[in-house]
Amino acid sequence: MNKKKVKERLSEFAGICQNAENDEKALLEVALFVEDVFGIVLSDNEICEKNLGTHHAIEKFVFEKLQL
Repeated sequence: MNKKKVKERLSEFAGICQNAENDEKALLEVALFVEDVFGIVLSDNEICEKNLGTHHAIEKFVFEKLQL
């Protein structure tokens, strides 16, 4: 998967991403989305606001995990 495809898929999921910053349930939903769509297995430590709390953070995190 390339950066353009990652951005497209994350844009489709933007509604939940906007709420993840202050909502533990939303963080878990984002984590499940990332695992399902991008095939990334997240550790408990990676499921946090820093990695999944904003659209930009998620994009950066996925790029790093996919080494894009």
